[in-house]
Amino acid sequence: MRRIINFPHTMWISQYTVRFAFNEVISQENFQAVQKFNWFLQKNLQHKLVETVASYHTVTAYIHQKIDIKCLQKQWLAMQMSTTNEEIPSRHLQIPICYDEEFALDMQRVMDYTRLTYEEVKVMHISKAYLVYLIGFLPGFPYLGDLHEQLFVPRLKKPRKSVSASSVGIGGAQTGIYPLDSPGGWNIIGKTPFTLFDVHEKNSFLFSLGDHVQFYEITKQEYSEIKSKGV
Repeated sequence: MRRIINFPHTMWISQYTVRFAFNEVISQENFQAVQKFNWFLQKNLQHKLVETVASYHTVTAYIHQKIDIKCLQKQWLAMQMSTTNEEIPSRHLQIPICYDEEFALDMQRVMDYTRLTYEEVKVMHISKAYLVYLIGFLPGFPYLGDLHEQLFVPRLKKPRKSVSASSVGIGGAQTGIYPLDSPGGWNIIGKTPFTLFDVHEKNSFLFSLGDHVQFYEITKQEYSEIKSKGV
């Protein structure tokens, strides 16, 4: 039976900014609805659209011409009733991580809180494929979920003044990677040799909304070798 997703709640932020909100729940099912609606807006608004910004449960559309919400509602329903099933583009990325003690600044805190061993934390962290729910906080910072429940650890009570770029952290139900040197309160458990943000590249961000990410462990030597290649 075809699942019909209700049209999201509509709220005008300004004359040329409108926000569409689904249920305020962080889940893959809810995010799939967001992704589908984001793609729908890009396809149907076209020349009226400046850009869309999607997050956990909302899509904000920036427009330069007036749009007809009732017309969009009809198009949304018609698209879902159509027999044509168009796939929303999605990438599957393999990201190396070094969990060496030099990079895993908060591993002891994580072990104390979870009562897991160093090895168990690593194995659990790489055992799941993660979904990029949101890009934010810093340019290219990916909010990845869903973290294994046994790795749910509160963020630091006192954030660090500086976390080095490419550090991998966990906080609450999510894991993420710092794209730049910045303050931060996530529990740092490793580091990737990959560069997440490069303003000089055509595609500045390594990650995109909706990507599927699988981590794998590398040694410190492998980290240095990859880093020297400037990936």
